[in-house]
Amino acid sequence: MNIRQFSLKHGLSLDTLRFYEKCKILIPDRLANGYRNYHDTHEQKVKLIICLKSMGFTLEEIKQLIELEKKLPSEKCNIISNQLIDQKINMISQQIKLLEYGKNTLHDIKKYIEDNSFVKNQEIIKNMIESLYDLTKSTY
Repeated sequence: MNIRQFSLKHGLSLDTLRFYEKCKILIPDRLANGYRNYHDTHEQKVKLIICLKSMGFTLEEIKQLIELEKKLPSEKCNIISNQLIDQKINMISQQIKLLEYGKNTLHDIKKYIEDNSFVKNQEIIKNMIESLYDLTKSTY
């Protein structure tokens, strides 16, 4: 399929696909006329890219994983893959913790608004926001 069809199917802009090609993470085949041509293997790879990006992987990290895929299995590849995956698992766990705390903080603030005690509880709210800020700094 051509680049326009591929972009529409996967919800990516033409510029994004060209950028992925420039970064060497999604390289389509070329037809005799120079047009890009995407196959099933490209679809699987773009799905992987979209999933990894949504979990917080950078394009450079995605590129590392894709390059490892091209190499023969080895202990070194396993170590590199596992380190990168462990880092992301830790990051996602921190983000979940932050989001849970943030959600609970918003519920508490909403309760103060609903029972008209928002003004009376400004110090508590200030401390909750300070704690959320501290957790945010440690996460990012």
